[in-house]
Amino acid sequence: MNKQTLSRAAIIAGLAIAPALLTSSAEALSFVKTQAMGEQSTSSLIGLRVENAAGDKLGDINYLVLDNAGKVSTAVIGVGGFLGVGEKNVGVPFNEIKFSEKDGNPVAVLGASKDNFPRHPTTFGRKAPR
Repeated sequence: MNKQTLSRAAIIAGLAIAPALLTSSAEALSFVKTQAMGEQSTSSLIGLRVENAAGDKLGDINYLVLDNAGKVSTAVIGVGGFLGVGEKNVGVPFNEIKFSEKDGNPVAVLGASKDNFPRHPTTFGRKAPR
């Protein structure tokens, strides 16, 4: 057999096996049909008002950070500014936020005073990759 015949045979064998590989990986994939009780979608948290226990507005959740296991580790809250201008992002551990309702609307509650929260010493940012 020459090289051209071997190449054609390898291609034909690969094409014959490919549908089986695609089918088995698709069969292994599972889908979630509904959100479980106690779960929250991240889209319902973005933009959510953040208050302290006294009801003072601290900011709004701008985005969430996931750890390597895919769990939410940090909520980044936009603080200060006006219409987004001058706002700074402050990261807080997600487990320190409690969720509640106020006047029928969801709200995030954080144990911080209105006076010390906006003056948080650092603005949240990404670490440079190593």
